[in-house]
Amino acid sequence: MTTSLSLLAWPDYIDPLTLRNFELETGTRVELEIVPSAVELIGRMKNGQRPPDVLVPPDYAVRELGAEGLLAELDHQHLPNLKYLESRFLQGRTHDASSRFSIVKDWGTTGFMYRSDVIHEAPQAWSDFWRLAEKFSGRVTVLDSPGEVIGAALKMRGHSYNASSPEALSVARADLLRLKPHLLAFETNYRPLLSSGDACLSLGWNGDAAVLKSQGVPIRYVVPSEGSQIWEDDWAMAVDTPNVELAYSFLNYVLRPEVAAQEARYTRYATGNRAALELLEDGMRSDASTYPPDDVILKLEPGMPLEAEGQQRRLALWNEFRGQ
Repeated sequence: MTTSLSLLAWPDYIDPLTLRNFELETGTRVELEIVPSAVELIGRMKNGQRPPDVLVPPDYAVRELGAEGLLAELDHQHLPNLKYLESRFLQGRTHDASSRFSIVKDWGTTGFMYRSDVIHEAPQAWSDFWRLAEKFSGRVTVLDSPGEVIGAALKMRGHSYNASSPEALSVARADLLRLKPHLLAFETNYRPLLSSGDACLSLGWNGDAAVLKSQGVPIRYVVPSEGSQIWEDDWAMAVDTPNVELAYSFLNYVLRPEVAAQEARYTRYATGNRAALELLEDGMRSDASTYPPDDVILKLEPGMPLEAEGQQRRLALWNEFRGQ
């Protein structure tokens, strides 16, 4: 009888070859469940359905789901391939300091991208994004994700990406409501809109820009000069998985340098696997949009935990902006 492993992720984020090779090697069938975004992933984990065996949560979801007892504590003795990770991705991470609940899949930045065949200038700042949104009204997208969008508005005005004071959010509110009439969509899977030309300006992630560029779409990616977000996506195991041994087998498999490198080539995000990085082509390792220089990284902030009142204020702002 063929065993099965259930895996929860969002669209086009795991190389099908990774899953197929694991199936061939282990005789396991991987059942991939897709949700549109991290917001839905968190909701899926909380809704009482049978949990997946393995999931791909972003850093803030690891923090939230781990605190609520929905992620299994990892026994590192069952993950010998952790030795391939860079030390900074194994210890001292803001969201999971000792890798108790998660192991790094990849990391990246939030910024914006534009079609250079349509926008014939060189924007550098969040303020440029807002200005160009008015100029190219109706061809602009933002992520369907409150942290990134509110964070962008806050950074534009010199606040922390994670600010939640009434004063800071009041200014962000005015800027967001000024932006909203010019939006084509709130969309996490925005690459098709840029490919087709329906959109020419999108708030999004560096890996998506790299994929589009590799497909021949004339895209340029900007880490705004005011600063932005540095983030991490992880592998994790659900607390109630009945397939613990199989889940460990999968996690150890994706930590193999050749598999982690394969994932990095597919998603075009940066790998936290030191040995995998050495396997990547020079052009990928030297791409500053994937591996930003130190002076850019200094301007980036991780998404941090917010106190309950701050979370409520930001949620209220998002609901107003999103129209819910």
